[in-house]
Amino acid sequence: MAYLRHTLNGNTVSVYELAGRVTIGRSPECAIRLDDPTISASHARLDKLGSEWLLTDTDSTNGLFVRGRQVADHRLCNGDLFTVGTHDFEFLVDLPTGLERTLKIKKSWIPGIYYTE
Repeated sequence: MAYLRHTLNGNTVSVYELAGRVTIGRSPECAIRLDDPTISASHARLDKLGSEWLLTDTDSTNGLFVRGRQVADHRLCNGDLFTVGTHDFEFLVDLPTGLERTLKIKKSWIPGIYYTE
């Protein structure tokens, strides 16, 4: 099993268990939906290829970055960090035992500003 740890401003927002194809974007059809104007309706996709996972930019406006470098696609390894808009994700092969408490993200009245409780 593989997982994605979603962080925003250094705080863990959520942890997703990956199975099959996973889409990331603003669209309600995306498996991981992010309400953020820096993210395209369909921004990125993860596909399981045998025992590996392939991360692909789905023609997003602002690009997909792995460890700070813009990529069109990337075969993920344990611990790989990638950025979608202002959101960071860490690809994990196993779920860490000391995972931080998941925080709930709230949207501010100021566009594009989010905070945690």
